[in-house]
Amino acid sequence: MRIGLLALLIAVTMIVPNLILLESPITGDDIIEIIGIVIIGLVVNLWLESYETDKRHRQMAYLRLESAQRELQRMQQNLRFYLKQITLAQEEERRRIAQELHDDTAQDLIAISRKIDGFMSLHPALTSPDEAYLEDMHQHVNRTLSSVRRFSQDLRPSVLDDLGLIPAIEWLVPDLAQYFKLNIELAINGTIRRFPPEKELVLFRIVQESLRNVGKHAAASHVWVMIDFLPQRTVLTIKDNGKGFHPPDRIGDLAVSGKLGLTGMQERAQLIGAKMNIDSIPGQGTTVMVTLPVSSTSPDHPY
Repeated sequence: MRIGLLALLIAVTMIVPNLILLESPITGDDIIEIIGIVIIGLVVNLWLESYETDKRHRQMAYLRLESAQRELQRMQQNLRFYLKQITLAQEEERRRIAQELHDDTAQDLIAISRKIDGFMSLHPALTSPDEAYLEDMHQHVNRTLSSVRRFSQDLRPSVLDDLGLIPAIEWLVPDLAQYFKLNIELAINGTIRRFPPEKELVLFRIVQESLRNVGKHAAASHVWVMIDFLPQRTVLTIKDNGKGFHPPDRIGDLAVSGKLGLTGMQERAQLIGAKMNIDSIPGQGTTVMVTLPVSSTSPDHPY
């Protein structure tokens, strides 16, 4: 910090003795030279002090930035942890409700339907209005039973837990194609591999949500579902020929535009280490692509 003053003192100690040894009076030029050296020393000293101050400030700012980055990383890790726990809790609740619908509600509706059949068999002399009333009730119960079964399957299809991702998607595609009156093509390429249950569940939900979005909002007639099993990654693609939309610059802004389903898909993809891209052009359809790298910590394995 004091290099400028040190240089000033050295310069003065070198000039003044020389002036004394010359045994001549100090002239105005000598005084100007001494003053100039003093001024230069002061300027150098001020510059060095300013440099040291700036250096300390930069170091402090760097330390604050490092601390803020660590805090941000900690908050992001906590957010991902809580999001994962919420997702797992949601899926567990779906599984429980689906099981109760299948074991209790559906069985009760089956019993009611059979009792109506039995009543009509035991009373063959029913009047036409009574018979028509009971037949209408019977059909209504059966329609409700079909809806309950469908709702149960949507919540948590048993085929996903029993057989895995690919059989579950092979069941889902024709079911939604019939429900939404869509032409859906499914193509599976490469050597099929299994994933840990949480990854298979997320990929299934992304396919399910994507096809439901197409059926409800895209006004599409054709959908392509492609699963490519590559050596280092698995790529899931859902493409439609619907009306499309203007996607935001960042996929995280989908929630602002009201597309909460797509936001949920993106968050689910992040939970399993996958990357999701959405490409859409108004009038030219939408493509959802999910890329899942092969994991080294929880290795996938072939069927």
